[in-house]
Amino acid sequence: MAPEAPDPKSLKSWHDAFQYPIPTVRRVEQELRRDISSNKEKLRAVVGTRYRDLVGTAETIVAMNRDIQEVETLLADVGRRCNPRLVERKHVHARQIKSGDVEKDSGKHAFSAQLSLLHRCTTTINRLLRRRASTLLIAKILVVSRLLHKTLSQHEPVPPFLDDLRNQLASSRRTVLKRIDKRLASSSATDEIAIESLAAYCLATSSSADDSIHHFHQVRLDVIASQLDLSSENIPKALQLFVRSLQISKVLRSRQFADVLSKLKARPLLADPDIQSLDGLEVELFGRWVAPEVKNFTPWIKLSELNRNEGVDSIKEWSLQAFERFSEGCQKSLAQGTDFSGLLSLRTETIELWLSSWGSTIIHGSLDVLERLRTIFNGQLARIIQLHAQSLSEVGNKVSAIVSDWESTEHALVGSLWDADLITAEYSNGAHAFKQTVADRLLGRDDDVSEVLSKYQAWLASIQEIDESIDSLRRMRWTDVLVGGEDDEDIDITPRLNSEDPQYLSDALHSAVKDSLKDLQTSFSSAFKSFNAVHNIEKATLLLRVIRLVRRDIPATYLPDDFILSDDILPELQELLAVEVIAKVGSLNLVPSPKSHPKTGKLKAVPGRSLWEGEPAIPVQPSTSSFKFLRRLTSTMDTCGSDLWDPSTVQVLKQALKQHLDATITSALADLDDTNDKTDAKDDQPATNGEKEEEDKPEKTQAKTHSLSQVEGVRDWKIQVFFDSLYLSEMLGERNQLADVADRAQKSAVPSAETATSIKKLAGEYWTRTELLFGLLADQ
Repeated sequence: MAPEAPDPKSLKSWHDAFQYPIPTVRRVEQELRRDISSNKEKLRAVVGTRYRDLVGTAETIVAMNRDIQEVETLLADVGRRCNPRLVERKHVHARQIKSGDVEKDSGKHAFSAQLSLLHRCTTTINRLLRRRASTLLIAKILVVSRLLHKTLSQHEPVPPFLDDLRNQLASSRRTVLKRIDKRLASSSATDEIAIESLAAYCLATSSSADDSIHHFHQVRLDVIASQLDLSSENIPKALQLFVRSLQISKVLRSRQFADVLSKLKARPLLADPDIQSLDGLEVELFGRWVAPEVKNFTPWIKLSELNRNEGVDSIKEWSLQAFERFSEGCQKSLAQGTDFSGLLSLRTETIELWLSSWGSTIIHGSLDVLERLRTIFNGQLARIIQLHAQSLSEVGNKVSAIVSDWESTEHALVGSLWDADLITAEYSNGAHAFKQTVADRLLGRDDDVSEVLSKYQAWLASIQEIDESIDSLRRMRWTDVLVGGEDDEDIDITPRLNSEDPQYLSDALHSAVKDSLKDLQTSFSSAFKSFNAVHNIEKATLLLRVIRLVRRDIPATYLPDDFILSDDILPELQELLAVEVIAKVGSLNLVPSPKSHPKTGKLKAVPGRSLWEGEPAIPVQPSTSSFKFLRRLTSTMDTCGSDLWDPSTVQVLKQALKQHLDATITSALADLDDTNDKTDAKDDQPATNGEKEEEDKPEKTQAKTHSLSQVEGVRDWKIQVFFDSLYLSEMLGERNQLADVADRAQKSAVPSAETATSIKKLAGEYWTRTELLFGLLADQ
């Protein structure tokens, strides 16, 4: 192990270092090198610092030399320009003044000095006004100027310059009063600014403390009213002004304001340090020439004689008056508003502002203010709800306008889902246009219906937005308990703001929506009553579609359970539509006309008689006329619009069809019975004599055969009518719909009970197989 390295400072020569092993010598070398580097850095730092000090000293010497030369030059110039005789004269003149040698000119000098001081006062006032200096200081100078002007006005003759100074003083006084009112009206005015401004007002107008406070209240009232006249958005700002006015009034009724006024009464104005220290006024120079009444003038301001309780009562009295003015301004400002959510935000901001200042404000009634604010905003919100709800009348007005102007305007038909133009529709952006077109055609939304529906959807969206805004009130967080309310009791405002107000607005919304929908129902009824004899089916179609679309999105939560929109006119509209459709379909001819062949006179056979089955043969399908009738019926229904045929409308159509088919089948049976009677009468004619009867025997045999054929044909037609009546009964929804005519057909055809049962079964089965061919008539 190598010995420890010696301290380099203990080595006397380099020979001593090499007496140790090589590793020790290397450590000594490293320590020496570190010491050398450290000493080098220290030396560089010391030299650099000293050099900078040296350079700075040199620059100071050069600057001093330059300044000395300038001073010597100036002194030499002063020496050259100095007039010894003028200096001596001024010295003599000063001694004469001191000795009273010029007492005979003192009046003239006093007038000039006071005039000069007045001029300097007006100049100083204007300068301080430009610099936005203290209004109290300006008012002090203004009072001094007024006194100087009064004193100088008594001198004869009055110089014209004095009139100019008087005008300047009047203008400055108006400017100072405006500046004071502006500071008092500012919402950012602090207590100190208000006290200083009112003290200046007392000086400028010679008012008492109570008068100045009344002026402050009047200024704030005017500002509050002007803010509310500008915009309803200024309501929080106006309330903030009202609150700050009450808080400042509390300070003004304290000792702080009285102390400031007392200080003004403590010494003459010209002795005020603020006035004497003003540059350009030179009170020390001109003060000795000022008249005693000016020099010794001390303001006298009447302080308030109200005690603390009387002061609080005066504040409450003004707060009642001011809040009434504020309330009237709010009502007027909000009267034209229609933005519900914006008014809610304004309500929140206003009430939050009042709650934050509840405990620090002296007012006539803290809870009364809150209740009045709630009443104002709730009333205006209810009015806006009523306006939004009444906008539904645009839907009814639009429907009435379309119906009344139907003949004079063009109406585009609703296209079919299978039109060629739908194939070339735009499919980009998620095929929105294509899907919208399909929905419009499926629901029958033509241009008229779409226009009405867009108005209804806009109304519905506004109602839903209002409902969501009301619901958000219930979730709003307020200060839970307000301390220091009326009678020193804590007041829980949560039920008032989070329960009572939303419930009041919700009730107003429900009532307004219900009334608006009833008015819409009345408008639809009026539009229906205005139908004339032309285009009734198109008008009924429009009304049915509008009623259906409105019903689909009707806000049911706002309506009683038994309310059904337009339930009074809907059956009549459906019946009108059904009658028009049946009229367009045409009549159902169950028996051909004529029934016999023109040449042979034989009764035409039932179409499809060869397809009858069983023993005896019975039909297995309805007649072609019945089938074609149903095809025409469904085609006409589809032309009117497949969207119209909801279950209730189809039921009304089937009721009308029942009456039509009952009459048609009854007429067909009567026609067939009439044919049968004619045949029987022909067969029962008696013979005139025996000889002729013997001669006509072959002919009678042939006639009898023909009659039997006629009877069989009529029976076949009645059986087919019986089948058709059963088939059509199945179409109407219940087998007993045409039970009377079916029974008559069954009795007339005289089939057996077993055969009748088979026919009924076959008719029901055939309808089951074919009902989808008549989809609009099928059970839904």
